[in-house]
Amino acid sequence: MLKISEGKTNYFLPKDWYLSPQVSLLSNTEQLLDLRTVVSMGVGNYLVNTNKMYWGVLTGLSYNNESFSSDTEGRSSFEGILGTELNLFDAKDLSIITRLIAYPSFSESGRWRVDWNFDLKYDLPLDFYVKTGITLNYDNQPVAGASDSDYFWNLAFGWEW
Repeated sequence: MLKISEGKTNYFLPKDWYLSPQVSLLSNTEQLLDLRTVVSMGVGNYLVNTNKMYWGVLTGLSYNNESFSSDTEGRSSFEGILGTELNLFDAKDLSIITRLIAYPSFSESGRWRVDWNFDLKYDLPLDFYVKTGITLNYDNQPVAGASDSDYFWNLAFGWEW
């Protein structure tokens, strides 16, 4: 699985509300995806928002366009968005962020997709860090011959200033 890019920007509104437009591109050999392009717009609310963490919920709409590496014709669908994100960013040298987003399809009866991310970062001396994470993609109606789920794990060592 290769997550090509993800653009996510929240526009903050009064009383802990926010708008969340997003563009996501995904290529995935297990699910036979040459390219999945998802364009979405959500509205969310921070249920908890402090100087150490936030927890938000999100709902919205998305457009999903898929092309496949098999002979299967590409497909497009309109989907809903139901999501949540928890970010613990000031627990001494440790940072944890997890995001779960479900995409119930409006145009393909009974289809659900789910994306889940979990990242853990530990700050080392001299502005170095080590970071690990896992991403899971699930589709209850994958294209013929494809796996219904795939995941990838990453490990990084870096420096920030």
